[in-house]
Amino acid sequence: MAIDWPTVRLGELFEIKHGFAFKGEHFTDAGNFVLLTPGNFIEEGGLKLKGDKEKFYSGQFPNEYLLHKGDIVLAMTDLTQNAPILGSAAVIPQSGRYLHNQRLGKIINLKVDRVLPKFVYHLFNTPLVREKIKGSATGATVKHTAPSRIYSISVQIPPLLIQQRITNILSAYDELIENSHQRMKILEAMVRSLYHEWFANFRFPDHERHRKTPSLLGDIPQGWEVVSIDDVCNRVTDGSHSSPKSVSEGLPMASSKDMHDWGLTIETCRFISREDFDSLARNDCRPKKNDILITKDGANYLKYIFVNRSERDVVLLSSIAILRPNARINPHLLAATLGYPQNKNRLKNYVTGAAIPRIILKDFKRFQFVLPSTQVQGEWAKRVEPMIELCWRLMDQIQNLRRTRDLLLPRLLSGQIDLGAV
Repeated sequence: MAIDWPTVRLGELFEIKHGFAFKGEHFTDAGNFVLLTPGNFIEEGGLKLKGDKEKFYSGQFPNEYLLHKGDIVLAMTDLTQNAPILGSAAVIPQSGRYLHNQRLGKIINLKVDRVLPKFVYHLFNTPLVREKIKGSATGATVKHTAPSRIYSISVQIPPLLIQQRITNILSAYDELIENSHQRMKILEAMVRSLYHEWFANFRFPDHERHRKTPSLLGDIPQGWEVVSIDDVCNRVTDGSHSSPKSVSEGLPMASSKDMHDWGLTIETCRFISREDFDSLARNDCRPKKNDILITKDGANYLKYIFVNRSERDVVLLSSIAILRPNARINPHLLAATLGYPQNKNRLKNYVTGAAIPRIILKDFKRFQFVLPSTQVQGEWAKRVEPMIELCWRLMDQIQNLRRTRDLLLPRLLSGQIDLGAV
């Protein structure tokens, strides 16, 4: 049990090396080297390797700041007060691709005779250690820490055999989560490919029998038409433009920070009173089933576009647009249309504001796109909706696995779960 495990300071187990101060003029949108920053971390710990969060570097740099597979890096700085990733750890998945930024720390000179690398990774993602790191941090708006402060943190370290058993259990959950993510990526790619083939290349079933006719957006199949968002939606609105007071216990209010590719993360929302919630719900700030939700304000504008799976007790802030499709268009087709790269690039023309970019809804309503015939929409939906349903189920599975793993993590690392004598 944990009472028999020795207590050590983290500085006795490893050292932390700060990253390199890479020069901003060499940041690019594509390249061979990904520059890792705290922005590549997700709240639960680990790297977020999605393309829209990657920065690339084209300049010269010392070779010692090129990371290798298995290296452990730490977020030494929070993103903002709303994105607390300080102290979160990540394991580098491959060699020769990722660069070590100065706002990250790299674990070096690990005492492998006393602690396993994977155990250290999990240790940094426990609430206990994260809270201790947070307590050591300085900064009024954005918190940051230093290696010397982390070195002074005391933890209990089990024998190596117990460490191995703990990492085996937690790694099994991580592998199941990753497998589900990979299945989702395959399904997402299939949906994107089918959309491109049918609605960009116009190679849908029996397309040879449909002659092309001219339109404002070029030649399109006969029976299709050019429409605006306003034409195919009963409602185009957004969330609340006022921000009610937060409470410790209440109902969730989501903003763009609480969105992910497939929905809203209720666990990260702040809470408001029932009275404020009901008032906002009456003002149509509560999304309905099959509404399309879109990030419309801030640095992440147009980043997330998805169909609201079900009506839940959550209201939205104005950073999220709400589109309520009418009978003319399948909700999943509308989401896919607005998320298609070429259409998304055209949507950016409706974004205003330099410091804080945002979409003005009255302009947004005028955005035009090609609407397929009802028959073709139905055929597309038959193929795509089962894949989307499977993605939703996989997301449920991922969230359940994460919750179970996150419940186990502190109990395993504190010795509350007896893994047997060495």
